[in-house]
Amino acid sequence: MNTHTLHVRPIDDLIEHDTSTEEPNCLCGPTVKPVKQDDGSMGWLIVHASLDGRELV
Repeated sequence: MNTHTLHVRPIDDLIEHDTSTEEPNCLCGPTVKPVKQDDGSMGWLIVHASLDGRELV
Protein backbone atom coordinates (compact mmCIF):
# COMPACT_ATOMS: atom_id res chain seq x y z
CA MET A 1 0.00 0.00 0.00
CA ASN A 2 1.20 3.49 -0.82
CA THR A 3 1.22 6.50 1.48
CA HIS A 4 0.20 9.78 -0.12
CA THR A 5 0.66 13.31 1.17
CA LEU A 6 -1.33 16.32 0.04
CA HIS A 7 -0.59 19.93 1.00
CA VAL A 8 -3.34 22.57 1.25
CA ARG A 9 -1.89 26.07 1.33
CA PRO A 10 -3.21 29.62 1.15
CA ILE A 11 -2.76 31.45 -2.15
CA ASP A 12 -1.05 34.86 -2.24
CA ASP A 13 0.04 34.74 1.40
CA LEU A 14 2.80 36.80 3.01
CA ILE A 15 5.26 33.90 2.65
CA GLU A 16 5.90 31.07 0.21
CA HIS A 17 4.78 27.87 1.97
CA ASP A 18 7.07 24.83 1.80
CA THR A 19 5.19 22.04 0.04
CA SER A 20 8.27 20.36 -1.38
CA THR A 21 8.40 17.45 1.08
CA GLU A 22 6.10 14.94 2.72
CA GLU A 23 6.95 16.51 6.09
CA PRO A 24 5.23 19.55 7.64
CA ASN A 25 8.39 21.67 7.36
CA CYS A 26 6.95 25.15 7.01
CA LEU A 27 7.24 28.41 8.92
CA CYS A 28 3.43 28.55 9.38
CA GLY A 29 3.34 25.42 11.57
CA PRO A 30 0.88 23.40 9.48
CA THR A 31 -1.45 20.81 10.96
CA VAL A 32 -1.29 17.19 9.83
CA LYS A 33 -4.41 15.08 9.50
CA PRO A 34 -4.56 11.37 8.66
CA VAL A 35 -6.87 10.48 5.78
CA LYS A 36 -8.02 6.93 5.07
CA GLN A 37 -7.86 6.22 1.35
CA ASP A 38 -10.20 4.08 -0.75
CA ASP A 39 -7.71 1.18 -0.79
CA GLY A 40 -7.55 1.16 3.04
CA SER A 41 -4.14 2.78 3.29
CA MET A 42 -3.52 6.00 5.19
CA GLY A 43 -2.53 9.26 3.56
CA TRP A 44 -1.70 12.61 5.11
CA LEU A 45 -3.27 16.02 4.63
CA ILE A 46 -0.95 18.88 5.58
CA VAL A 47 -2.95 22.08 6.07
CA HIS A 48 -0.90 25.28 6.03
CA ALA A 49 -2.05 28.36 7.97
CA SER A 50 -1.98 31.82 6.44
CA LEU A 51 0.30 34.41 7.97
CA ASP A 52 -1.96 37.29 6.86
CA GLY A 53 -4.73 36.18 9.25
CA ARG A 54 -7.45 35.46 6.68
CA GLU A 55 -8.82 32.60 8.81
CA LEU A 56 -9.84 35.15 11.47
CA VAL A 57 -12.18 37.07 9.15
